[in-house]
Amino acid sequence: MPKQARLRGIKSFRTYTINEAAGVTGVSPRTVRSWVAKGLAIMDKERPALVRGDDLLDFIKAQRQGRKAKTASDEFYCVRCRQPQQAAGRIADCNIKGRRAMLTALCEVCETVLSKPIAEASIPEIAQTLDLTIKRHETAL
Repeated sequence: MPKQARLRGIKSFRTYTINEAAGVTGVSPRTVRSWVAKGLAIMDKERPALVRGDDLLDFIKAQRQGRKAKTASDEFYCVRCRQPQQAAGRIADCNIKGRRAMLTALCEVCETVLSKPIAEASIPEIAQTLDLTIKRHETAL
């Protein structure tokens, strides 16, 4: 089973049984039943219970939106703390390979290693708030 429900196969103007909704999203029927318990609207006057496609799409998109955590340019998302955190000591490393840049730092709270991809053009802005050590890796031909 995938970690995320698939949206691609859901038709907005169609109704699905619990098992059909599970099949089209790639999750188990038990997961769809737990979504119903969490607020997914069903047409409960009918048996079997039917789920509208547009309600299913809206519910899954709302769940995904609720999980997103916005971080500022000088913040990192800490997987262990499960929230945006500052770099310990306001110190970070910046590794640049080609046109890609990656910031690496330690979490201020739990000292877990944090990483964040950034645009190379945003380095001067981030350098105003963090003490950056910039390492440029040249690509060899």
